[in-house]
Amino acid sequence: MKKFFDSVDQEILLKILSFRIKDSTTLNLLKEIIFSFNSTGGGKIGMPIGNLTSQIFANIYLNELDRFVKHELQAGSYLRYGDDFIIVENDLEKLRLFRTQVTNFLNNKLKLVVNPKSDKILKPSHGLKFLGIKFWLSGRNLNKRSFMRAQTRLNSSNISSYSGLIKSHCNEKKQKYFNWFLLEKLTDNKAS
Repeated sequence: MKKFFDSVDQEILLKILSFRIKDSTTLNLLKEIIFSFNSTGGGKIGMPIGNLTSQIFANIYLNELDRFVKHELQAGSYLRYGDDFIIVENDLEKLRLFRTQVTNFLNNKLKLVVNPKSDKILKPSHGLKFLGIKFWLSGRNLNKRSFMRAQTRLNSSNISSYSGLIKSHCNEKKQKYFNWFLLEKLTDNKAS
């Protein structure tokens, strides 16, 4: 989605929440949290990034998309993480129809716009970039930016997370390089 957190329609979010939550005190508290932020300066649009409720609200809001894709379109393979999603379909014409229907659903029901940079139909042989990883039918590889970020952000509290990421998504050569980098960083920290 294009600028998802800045584009969430607060009235729609509150309406979605009110379908499930019947307690007026809880709804008033959620309304207070939701309406405490405004990205446009005028209307009730947007959610603050970093607020503990933002990720929960994002998943609740985009659950409507999940339900549409799974139950209305009945797409065979669909994956969403945050505001990024993919639909996998063998039939190109069906995939094009899905694209149009999803775009219309997002525009009309959730008041969201698909990011044109990410709106692509790809052949499996071209690979798929998703969440910092490039996937092919034969395997996957961490992209350069994510590999560099792992090195930059590496510290004693996240060693196991980044080591697992590198081990799962990098070839043997990059794994060895990262292990030497890790050893050097640990040695430098002990010397300081």
